[in-house]
Amino acid sequence: MLKQIKKIQKRILIKQKLLFINAVVAILPVLVFAIFINQIYEDVVHKRIRQNVQDTTAVIVDRITKVLKDAENCSNYLTVNINRIIGTKSKTKEISLAEQKSITNELYVAKIVFDEIESIAFINVDNDVYVSDYTTLINLDAILESEQLEKLKETSGASIWFYSEARDFLVKDVTESVLTLGKKVVQINTGETLGYIFLNVDIGVIESNLDNQLINYQLIYEDKSIVSSIASAGHINKDDLAYLIETTENNQIYKFNGRKYYMYYYDILDYDSRLISITDINEFNVEANDILYMGLAIAIVVIFIEILLSNYLSRIITVPLLKLKTGAEEIAGGNMRLRLNFKSHDEIGKLGSSFNYMAEQVQELLVKVNYEAKKRREYELSLLQEQVKPHFLYNSLDIVIKLLDMNRSKEAKKTVRRLVDYYRNSLSDSNEIISVSQEIDIVIDYLELQKIRYNDLFTYEISVDNEILHMLIPKLTLQPLIENSIYHGIKYKDEQGLIRISGKKSKEGMVLTVEDNGAGMNQDYCDRLLQYKLDGHFGIFSVNHRIKLLFGGEYGMVVKSEVKKGTRIDIILPAKESMDRLA
Repeated sequence: MLKQIKKIQKRILIKQKLLFINAVVAILPVLVFAIFINQIYEDVVHKRIRQNVQDTTAVIVDRITKVLKDAENCSNYLTVNINRIIGTKSKTKEISLAEQKSITNELYVAKIVFDEIESIAFINVDNDVYVSDYTTLINLDAILESEQLEKLKETSGASIWFYSEARDFLVKDVTESVLTLGKKVVQINTGETLGYIFLNVDIGVIESNLDNQLINYQLIYEDKSIVSSIASAGHINKDDLAYLIETTENNQIYKFNGRKYYMYYYDILDYDSRLISITDINEFNVEANDILYMGLAIAIVVIFIEILLSNYLSRIITVPLLKLKTGAEEIAGGNMRLRLNFKSHDEIGKLGSSFNYMAEQVQELLVKVNYEAKKRREYELSLLQEQVKPHFLYNSLDIVIKLLDMNRSKEAKKTVRRLVDYYRNSLSDSNEIISVSQEIDIVIDYLELQKIRYNDLFTYEISVDNEILHMLIPKLTLQPLIENSIYHGIKYKDEQGLIRISGKKSKEGMVLTVEDNGAGMNQDYCDRLLQYKLDGHFGIFSVNHRIKLLFGGEYGMVVKSEVKKGTRIDIILPAKESMDRLA
């Protein structure tokens, strides 16, 4: 994995590196600073929201507590007054009409005094029902059989709160929920039960205290909602409130449906209830959102400007470098006349001037090297030809003389014809590079002359594929090798020798092979033949060196030999029919 990362890093362009560095140096600090400032501001805002919600909730709890306390005070007030009215009445004596009116009047007055009370009802032990508002006198049977009344009968006179619910008795509207306080009325001196009070608290009074545009409140009693409010933001409903209350902890900030909410619980211990505050921070902190958006907008503008500046800066640097790169590639491709024009005089401009000077020097050097190489090849070829001409010519003429002395004029004529053909092909043409077919003709003339001279000393075989006959080969490549085979290999055998000449295409180009079954030599000596001009074997070194000069270091000869078994020379050449690229 690390190696792959390093490879990718090496392939990244300078322009991309500059853009990345600028992004890190310029853009990253802006983003980090913006995030840091936003985080600090958000923490300050959250702290302010927490304090604000806690203070507001405490005030609301005081108001709600006052409402509930007033309801209890009202129940205590009525208990005292009802005791005063019917407290001394005997069990057998019925309540007079005046007393009934007095009780009804007390209920009505209490409702007026305690304005948080919506309606009041009193049920005596004889199941007579007295109310402050006659509109609540509905479904009397339900009243007497209600669960609330049964609970009050089991108490000793303590007030009991019944959580908010809709019911069909002692209410003005059976569809609306009511919050009710119940209390058993007992005779103060004897403890005898006189009846039961039901006080319906005006829910609107509590709701008015919970009214807040940014904070959702829910008043919980015995794990059931008494009353709740939904802030006007509209991003959360009652079901969402219930879910948050069930799954979150006190005094914490939570994310829900892509928004942040602050949860705060205030326990009203005296009434076993809890006021839950749920604040939509996104709505509460509108300024923070505006600042955040403004910060993001500024960051985007800064990043955009930085990208433009980075791109401009990278172009100033990379465009000239790309120009240099393209120029270097063209020069590598052979266009040595190319010169670059830089208008700037900075470091890159000076580098361009140095590049032009280097290209000019390389061009002059290549001309000089090509000239010297061409002269060297001409010299080596001339030297080789000079080496071939004297002794071979003398020996061939000597054979002709002997054939004439022996009155073998036809054979002498044939020998002279071979000799003329040989020298015409090898010397008269000024071309240094000829076709394989022409080189084979030279070899055949040479071998036939040598066979006439040495009679039955050797035979030869030539097997060259037709597809390489038109390929190019340096003149007199094979002849020096065949000469070595005859003079240094076959002459030292006690039996007739064999020279094989073959040729075919290969992966490298083409391979021509000269193989004999002569005396052979050890491999170390073979290797030295290709490296040094050893006495008697100048031809092998010269041919190999000439091939490398003409075609390159990947071409040349491979010599393999074994003592008393023979020698094999492979000549590796490019498969070319034209020398335009090497001229």
